[in-house]
Formats: sequence, C-alpha cells, structure tokens
Amino acid sequence: MKVSDLEFKLLKDISKISLINGKKILDNNRIIRVSGKKIDGLYNIYGKIKGDNKSSTYNPHLRIDLKNGNVLLAKCECHDFDLDNPIKEIFLCEHLASIMMRFFNEAKKQIKSKKESIKTQNEDDDLRNDKIILNNIISENRDKNLLEIDVFLKEVKDNNSSYFEASFFIGNKTKHLVNIKEFIDRFINGENFYIVKGLIYTPKNYFFSQADETLLNFIEEYLSICRQELKGGSIRIFPQNLRNFLNIINIKKIKFKYEYQTYLCEIKTQNMPVSFTLKKLRDDYILRTKKNFPMPLNGKMNAFLYDREIYIPPMNQVKKYSKLYKELKDNGEIKFLKDIKSKKLNALIYTLYDISDELTIEQDIIDDLDELLRFKFNFFKIQDKSICEVKVIQDEKEIDYSDEILEFDIVLKRSKKFHSIESELNKHRFFYRNKRFVFQGDDNEYYNFLKYGIHKLKQLGEVSTLKKEKAFKLYDGSLINYSLNRDEKERVDFSFLLDDLNKEDLSLIYDAWKEKKTYIKLNDESFVNLEDEDMIRFLRIIENLNIDIKSENNSYVIDENKIYYLNDKLSKDKLSVNGREVFNEVLSKLENINNNEFVVPKNLKTNLRDYQIKGYNWLKTLSYLGFGGILADEMGLGKTVQIIAFLLSEENKKSLVITPTSLIYNWYEEFHKFAPSLKIGIVHGNSKERGNILNKVNEYDVVLTTYGTLRNDISKYQDIIFNNVIIDEAQNINNPKAKITEVVKSINSKIKFALTGTPVENNLIDLWSLFDFIIPGYLCNKDVFSKRFTGKDENSKQDLRTMINPYIIRRLKKDVVKELPDKIENKFFVEMTTNQKKLYKTYIKDIQGKLKQSENSNNKITIFSYLTRLRQICLDPSLIIEDYDGGSGKINIAKDLIKKGIESKHKILLFSQFTSVLHKIYKELESEGIPYFYLDGSTPSKDRIKLVEEFNNNKDIQIFLISLKAGGTGLNLTCADMVIHFDPWWNPAIEDQATDRAHRIGQRNVVQVIKLITKGSIEEKILLLQEDKKALIEDVITGELKEDKLFNKLNKDELLDLFKM
Repeated sequence: MKVSDLEFKLLKDISKISLINGKKILDNNRIIRVSGKKIDGLYNIYGKIKGDNKSSTYNPHLRIDLKNGNVLLAKCECHDFDLDNPIKEIFLCEHLASIMMRFFNEAKKQIKSKKESIKTQNEDDDLRNDKIILNNIISENRDKNLLEIDVFLKEVKDNNSSYFEASFFIGNKTKHLVNIKEFIDRFINGENFYIVKGLIYTPKNYFFSQADETLLNFIEEYLSICRQELKGGSIRIFPQNLRNFLNIINIKKIKFKYEYQTYLCEIKTQNMPVSFTLKKLRDDYILRTKKNFPMPLNGKMNAFLYDREIYIPPMNQVKKYSKLYKELKDNGEIKFLKDIKSKKLNALIYTLYDISDELTIEQDIIDDLDELLRFKFNFFKIQDKSICEVKVIQDEKEIDYSDEILEFDIVLKRSKKFHSIESELNKHRFFYRNKRFVFQGDDNEYYNFLKYGIHKLKQLGEVSTLKKEKAFKLYDGSLINYSLNRDEKERVDFSFLLDDLNKEDLSLIYDAWKEKKTYIKLNDESFVNLEDEDMIRFLRIIENLNIDIKSENNSYVIDENKIYYLNDKLSKDKLSVNGREVFNEVLSKLENINNNEFVVPKNLKTNLRDYQIKGYNWLKTLSYLGFGGILADEMGLGKTVQIIAFLLSEENKKSLVITPTSLIYNWYEEFHKFAPSLKIGIVHGNSKERGNILNKVNEYDVVLTTYGTLRNDISKYQDIIFNNVIIDEAQNINNPKAKITEVVKSINSKIKFALTGTPVENNLIDLWSLFDFIIPGYLCNKDVFSKRFTGKDENSKQDLRTMINPYIIRRLKKDVVKELPDKIENKFFVEMTTNQKKLYKTYIKDIQGKLKQSENSNNKITIFSYLTRLRQICLDPSLIIEDYDGGSGKINIAKDLIKKGIESKHKILLFSQFTSVLHKIYKELESEGIPYFYLDGSTPSKDRIKLVEEFNNNKDIQIFLISLKAGGTGLNLTCADMVIHFDPWWNPAIEDQATDRAHRIGQRNVVQVIKLITKGSIEEKILLLQEDKKALIEDVITGELKEDKLFNKLNKDELLDLFKM
C-alpha cells in the first residue's frame, strides 16, 4: 500500500478534536522523539511527548499492519486513554495522532527526496520504493548496537518497614551495574556515559529497545517526583508503587530476591493459577486449596510471588482472592455451615470459578444445591396445542429454561434435577420447540400425563394453569362432596357434587364407567380418572342405591333400609360428609371427641402442652357441634391459655369474657402476652367508658368485663349477640337464685363455656346451675334435677356422669404435669396462750348457755356470728377485745415460721380470711424489720399485677401477706415455695385455690403447705367439715359419692357439738 493511501486510511478514523490537538503538539515541538521497530512482520511506532504542564511525559505506542493498513494496537498513558477500561474499537488520542502525523511527515520527506533521484514512473516501482522508505524510517537503529538493561529487584526490611530496591545492569553480552540516576541524566540529554572500561554509551553507537526506553522513562519520571527514593545507584520502590513498576517491566525476566531466596522471574499479567476444592464434611462445607499459597508482595495484595514467578493479576482476582487468603493461609481451610443459604453458596461457587480455572466441587454439594432448586411449569393452550413453559427458580429469581443457560451456569450444568426436566416432559410427549415444550401425542398419552406426569412435575416445583383452561384438569373422587339431611318428613336427603361438573357430565362419567373405560374426555377437554378408588366407590354407591343420575333432581331421598349401608360406606371409606343431620351423628362424634384434631393457631405466642392441646380440641369440637362446656382443670393447669387459643382460632367472631374484678387485668395481660393480634375491649371503670366500648363492640374480637360491671350494664347487652361467652371463676353463678346468675344467663350467645377449678363447690345444684348456663335445659329444670340426681340412687348418679361426661373436662396436676413438684402439706396444731385459752372457754360457756336458753337456737345467722367470734379468738383475741394483751399462740408460731423460712431462703405466702389479723401480723413484721408485701380486697387491680411481678422478681421481699378472699384466685406466684394458711375456712377448695398461687405450672421446687390449727378449738371442727366438702367435690367428678355433711345441713345437736371444747 502506498504511503499516501496508508496515511489517508489511518488518519480518517481519528476524531477531529484529536487531529487538531495532535497537530498543535507537533507544531509546538512537544514531541521529544519518535522511533520504530519491526516485530513479527508488524511495525511498532514509539513516541515520547511532553505533557501540557511540562513536568509530565507520555509514551504512546502504535502497532500497524502496513499490508492491510490497520492499527492493531494503540496505547497511551493520558487521561483520555484509560487502560483499565477496555474498549472494543481502537481509540487514538491526540498523542497517538501526533506521532502518527510525525511518522508520515518523515516518510513523505524521504519519498520526495528519493523520487527526485529515481526516474522510473512505474507504479509498482513507486510502491516498492515506499516500502523501502518505510523500512528505512523504522529501521533507523539498524547500524547501532543494542544495549540491554537487566533489573535486579530485592526486598529490603528496615525498622519494621519494608520496601523494594531496584538495581540496574546495562550492557550487551555482559551487564554492568550503573548509577541509574547519572545514566538517565546523560541519556535524556543525548550525552555519552562511561559504563566500564571498553564500554561507553554514545547515542550514535548504541540504542535501547522500546521496552527498555519505556523503563528508563518511567525511572526518570519516578525520580523527578520522588527524588528521596534514590539510594546510591539504585532506587527504592515502595510497596504501593510495586504493581506499577512491575507493569512497566513485565516483558522482561528479572532477578528477584525475596525472603533470602533469588529467583529468575517472568512477570505475568494474568490470573494466578490457584486451585480449590470444595468438599462436604458431615454438616459443613470445607474450602481448601490444592497448591502452595501465593505470597503477597505488598499490603494491597495486588502483586504475588507464586510458583517462582511474579504475578500482577487482574484486579477482579485480586479483590476476590484477598477475601479468602487470610483464613486459608491461617487455617488451611474455610468452613461454611451446612445451613448456609443456597444464594450464598451459589455466590461462593461462582466467585471461585471466576478466580480459578481449577475448582473441584464434590457432587454431594451440587446435590445439596439441587435439592433446593425449584421450577415453575406454566401450562396454557395456543390454538389447539398444549404448551408448557418452564422457569428455573434459583435464589428467588425466575430464569427462562433454555440450553443457553448451561453455558454460563456452572451449577445447573451439573444439576441432575435440571437435566431430568426435559427427559420427564419428553416421556409424556412434550418436546422442546422454540424455548417451549409442545405436546405432540394422543388422548391416551395426554391422560397418562395428567395422571402421572403432573404429579412428578409438582415434586420438582410449582405447576400452574389458567382456571379457564379445562384441558389441564383431571377429576377424581377426592373432589366429591356429599351432604346428608333430614327433610320436613324426617326422610334422609342425600346429595353430592363433583367439583364444578354438571348433571350431563356426571351422566357421561357414569356411562363410561359402566362401559369399563379407564378415563373419559369431557366436552370441555377435561379428563376424568375412572380408575381412582374414591371415584369407583362413589359410582358404586350411585349404582347400589338405585339413584337415577340422569334425573333433574339435585338431591335424592334414600329409603330407610339403605341408610345403614350409606352411613357405613361413608364412614368406612372416610369420604367427606357435609351437613349430615342423620340420627346419632352428633352422639357418634361426641363418643370420639378425643380423636378430633384442630390446628392450634400459629400466631399463639406459646407452645401448648399435650393436655392443653387436648383441651383446645375439646373446646373446638364442642363449639363445632354448637354446644358449650365446663373447663374444670385443677388450678394452675392453664385454663386461661386454652381459652385464649380457642378464641384466637375463632376468627371474625365476637366473644365476651366475664371475670371477677380481681382478675380482669390478669386476663387482659394474658391476651396481650399470648394473642397480641386480638383486639381486646375492657368494659370496666366509669359508665361513660363502658358505654363507649359497648357502642363499638363490633370493633373488638374479645370484650372483657366483670360480674359486678355486667350486673350494672345488663340493659346495654340486650341487643348484642355474641358468638362465644366465657365465664371465669364460674362458681360465681352457683346459686341459681342470685341476681348475678340471672344476669349472666341472660347474655345472648351461640356458644358458652364456664371455667372453674371447683365445679361443685357446695352441692350438685352448683353443677346444674353451670349446665343451665352452658346448655340451657340439658339437665332439665332445677326441681326435676334435684329430685332425680341429688339423692343416693347410684343408677341416677351414673346417668348423670354419662350425661355430663362429654361436656365437662377436668385434669389434675398429678395426672398431667409430671414436672410439677408435689406439695407437702403439714398441719400445725397450736396451743393457745393461757389468757387466750381462758377467754376461749369463757366464750364457749357463754354461747352454750345462750343456745340452751334461746328459742332461736337453730337460727343459723346467730350461730354463724358466734362461730366467727370463736374463730377470731383462736387467731388473736385482740381482734375483738380492745385492751387484750394476753398474746396469741398463732401469731407467735407464725413469726417463728416466717423467720425460719427467711433464714432458709424461702419465699412465703401467708393467707388469712381476716384482714384485721393480717394488719396485726404486718405490724409485728415491721417491728422486727422484716420487709413484706400486702394485698387485700382494697388493692386496685392494676396494683395487684405490679405487686405480683415485683414479688416474683425481688429477692429482698420474702413474705407476702394476702387476704384469702382477695388473693385466693388469679395470681401467679410460682416464686414462692412455702404457703402458710393462718386460719382454716369451711370450704377446702378455697384453701386449695390459694395454695395453687404457688403450686402451679412453672414451679420448680417442692411447695410446703402449712396449716395452722388451734388445738381444742372450733378450728378442729372445721377440719372435719372440710373433709365432708372434699367428699362432695369428688362425688360427682370422680364417681366416688358420699353423703354430704355440710354446714347448711347440720341439725341442732350437730350445731351444739361445734361449741364443745
């Protein structure tokens, strides 16, 4: 190619701005030098150009194919030419443009001069002369001797720091150490330099390769900026500049001394050939390297010594490998837990493949990833073709299935599951066409696909179809719904529905089955599986019941003689039955109540124990059947949380919970703790606040109120219908004649449950009253119940147990909670003080005389007042006699027990029915300097909770004085392990409830229960009455009935016996 043609071709692709600025560089004599060299038949043009600020220089380099007129390589160090940003096309900056123009100017001068001496006009000769001239231009050094530079680089450690020192040797066959600073100064100025005897560098006689010139230029610039880095004849290379220095000399082998060893190194600008293995070891993934570790040469870890070569790898490898290097170097491996998310494991594998061509991954790891790999199969119709579009779901991203993804996805390439997709679809006649799978088969093959193939695909991922696309629907017996009802004539009505199929479809199905077909394709292109067992059972029922399936009826009257067959068939084969109202249906379900299972709400913030789950299922079953019940678990077994779980499961249903005043905030806190998603309204406080809640009752899931508040507000409840009403401490309605009982029973609700730890507190009428609330009329009216069940007839009692059994559930601690320590009960018989005993005897004689003389000796109110006086004397006579100072045996014993308990690090609860005696006790404690808590009926509900929480958490307060009536229920004091009953009460259940403040779930210690009994007093008589009460409670619940001897049934002689010493 002629020089003029070559110039035109090369310069026309340079941008206008680069040409203009290149011309300025040329005109302003900023080009220091231009030289050329022929390498492998290609022409290389090297230049050196002064920068704009004259303190910097640029070293542009062009590689030209003269034969084809193409620029093969263009490099420059200027800002416009970013070496770190590779581009697809050759970019020529102003510096490259200037050396190209300089090159062609020189060429044209020589051509002109040559043509004047050559007279031929032959065009071939012109072309040949142009080539000769070009060769002359780029071979200007052919008559000079080549000098070469060798570099010796070594690591130097000095005062806890390190750097590299570069020494330079110049010569041809033999190289000699030179003072590089002095040599460069002479070289730049074109002056001679004495190297050794017999070798003097002169510009006329010697030249350097472009690589060595570039090296000299780099050193010149380096020294002009960092002159302090000069050390004698050598230069210092600090670690942060090492990568740049090595990049300059990367075409040369150098001697390199590092860690006391010397290497002849090639400098490689490529990824280090590191290798990794990723293995599975038990529950972990282990990453190891198979070869020696590269040694980083600086803190940036961007230059390494590896396998006796120096590597300056691409920054991508540098950044990713540096994150793994330290742990691999220190431990020899990196351990990843097996439960690492698939997204992170995938990212790790892709990172390793990115920085290493030698990565070995065990198949077990690929299998683990395979297990997490999912697919989505979208089925649809295009014209008459069935299409399956497959998506790969990887780390929550959907990727179109295609062969191309295997080219870049290394995990999928080895995935067994991925490769099974196409074979699975091919097996059922779906073939890959234009990035989709298209069905190419007949009806038999399509039916087999719907029957077997889709099930297999569902194991691999999600299968979706449009609802309107019936071609992908396969009907079977699992879609059949049955209904049984009795009509107005008490006949059994039987109906059924097979999903959305109509009468005509059902008729076709029946006919196809009679013809012994295995499937049928309906008019809408859907298929029906006639081999399915449930479908066959259904068709046999139709046949055996002589049902005319082609009739227009929606239901069929079944003859009585077929009921048992149908009932047996439906139960035996476990087919779904909706709306069955056949005789004995409910009874059958009640008999199997423990086998019913309902899912405990997932948003319940606690785990129920097994017996609590059974209680929950019991509540749900009764509710499902439209009945109520009595949850009568022993105190401390979690009746509240079972009810909360039940109410949480009753979505979009309105519920009312009625509690004693002392427990209303306990219930609120329990709801907040275990079911925070429920919206709770508290109907308590002043009238206005209560009215506001009731006016917006539909906005709440649960409304809480108290017995007393309900009595005041009952008129506001008349128009409200609740789905569920729960009454806590249900013994509050034991008395059928009480106003509160009437009020509670007047609440409108579909389902009612009663909670009580003592379902029979006094007599069996208590039980009737509770049932009259939960299932009105179930146990007849009160008079009939009393005549039939309160006597001694064992058969009647057995009938009662049978009747109530499905609707009452009671579990004792010893039966269901093995981890709950047993309580140890002790009775302390306390001797009265002398003065106390005298006073007691005096009162006894006085009362006995009055009873003998009085005509109203059977007046129970009078008798009860006498008994109360005697009980108070047993506790402390000062309670009724103002100036009494004769002491109290019980108070003395109580103080001793408290002191000993505190010394032994116990936490103590002391209960008394009389607040006056509690006042007496806390004054005694104050005089002894013993801190305590106190609670009685005057303590506000909110303060009760605070006191309980603080006592459970405060180690300094070890004694809690509690009024039996105010604190005997609703408190959780499991921190206590010692309970003192200061005085006995007629009803032992009340005492047991108080004890259960400590002896309940969560208690980890043995609970010691101490009952203080005044010897030879009315209190001993009370113990005997307590035993009779316990017998009555056990009577109905356990069936061990005995004749009761309650206080309200004592005759005159028995009453007088209470006042004997």
